[in-house]
Amino acid sequence: MIVSLCSGEGRTFAAMTRVLGHLVTDMITNVENAPVRNKARTLGVKEHCIPHAAYPSRQAHEQALLAQLKLCEPFEIILLLGYMRVLSDDFLRQVRALWPRAEIANLHPAPLSQYKGAHGLLHALRNRAPLWGISVHQVTARLDEGPLLAYRTLPLYPTDSFETLRERAHPHEVSAVLESVDLLSRRLRQ
Repeated sequence: MIVSLCSGEGRTFAAMTRVLGHLVTDMITNVENAPVRNKARTLGVKEHCIPHAAYPSRQAHEQALLAQLKLCEPFEIILLLGYMRVLSDDFLRQVRALWPRAEIANLHPAPLSQYKGAHGLLHALRNRAPLWGISVHQVTARLDEGPLLAYRTLPLYPTDSFETLRERAHPHEVSAVLESVDLLSRRLRQ
């Protein structure tokens, strides 16, 4: 079973859920008005909102997030799909203590070797990278440095805008996420 953490529109979450169906049981967002909430409801996925703005500190927010994870359906995989919060080392340690077999993976819209952090597609456009990529990696204490699970290359065209690049990147994101879920699921069955 899969829990997804999302912050925004939820296009990749929705596409993944349409393929995996009942395997995606819960979606947690940190943004009250995130469109992903409606997508989750429409797809029959339990949606939960733990707005980071409602907490006085990162630690307090992460404790609320942990409490919500405990209420979710039993899960084996946590997928970060456009989750715009960096998870602390302490949070990751607690997740691994509570769910020792659980895998945590992150969709990153950039090659791990070329760009860390948010807004990878904007970075590619600003720097006119001729070739870009979409990564899915295991989450570790170091930002966007966990072991690579799946990678898709993506050419950048001179005429690309953010919107055109985002549209062309989307199927690659979905494909990389599905490949990663399959890989992690096989590992968990061993």
